[in-house]
Amino acid sequence: MNTRITHTLIAVALGVGLLSGATASQVEITVENLTPSGGLYFTPVWVGIHDGSFDSFDAGSAASMSLQTLAETGNPGPLSGDFAVSGAGVDGVVFAPNGFAGAPVFDPGDSASITLNVDPAADRWLSFASMIIPSNDAFIGNDDPMAYEIFDATGVFTGPLEILVLGTQVWDAGTEANTELGAAFLDLPGMDTAEMGVVGLHPGFDPMGNILGGMTVAGTTVDPLLGDFTQQGYQIAKISINAVPEPGVIALLGAGLGLVRVSGRKRILGSTRA
Repeated sequence: MNTRITHTLIAVALGVGLLSGATASQVEITVENLTPSGGLYFTPVWVGIHDGSFDSFDAGSAASMSLQTLAETGNPGPLSGDFAVSGAGVDGVVFAPNGFAGAPVFDPGDSASITLNVDPAADRWLSFASMIIPSNDAFIGNDDPMAYEIFDATGVFTGPLEILVLGTQVWDAGTEANTELGAAFLDLPGMDTAEMGVVGLHPGFDPMGNILGGMTVAGTTVDPLLGDFTQQGYQIAKISINAVPEPGVIALLGAGLGLVRVSGRKRILGSTRA
């Protein structure tokens, strides 16, 4: 390999390095429902990237009103409002446009993304929350606000990052009894029952209850086996975080690859003439 090609490849490698290690002003967050057909749904996912000071909930403590609203109805608005008041960073909601008609929930297999503008020097940590449906008050989220570091202390992107959410990580908000009556997204009449509990890990659905084997408002049935998230290794969701490269970085990488192609072509022509 001649010196020119070597130098060009080094430039390209540096460009690739910039994509994964440099500061970024935008991040793309992709959410995917990993449950199989006949499995579980979840509501639009609230995501926040912050300075580490915003704590959406604590296991063993009572849920806030905003978390209760999300865990019982799937509405992320009050939680987003709390986040805005805190001034901790930037947030958004990931909707699944191909979900159940009229409701952008994540069906089994659905995937959707959102791009957020961030300050890498301040917005370092990721938090998320979404309601598992059908359920009374089951949800997913991280109780440690510093569990997922997106940028290090110098503002360098630490990803790409993938968060795998397992069934054993599903939370119970402790605000509505798990009677499975009045459960959101379940096509069954009944009244829910309020309770004054605390946030803890969800025990799973009642094998003899209404959810497993029950009909959803989308007209699907929750398979008793495929909807049992207490099974070992059961995967609920995957959250992927990637830096969106600056236009200058993309141009640099494109130019480097172009030079590789040109240099390689010249070398082939030279060899042919010889």
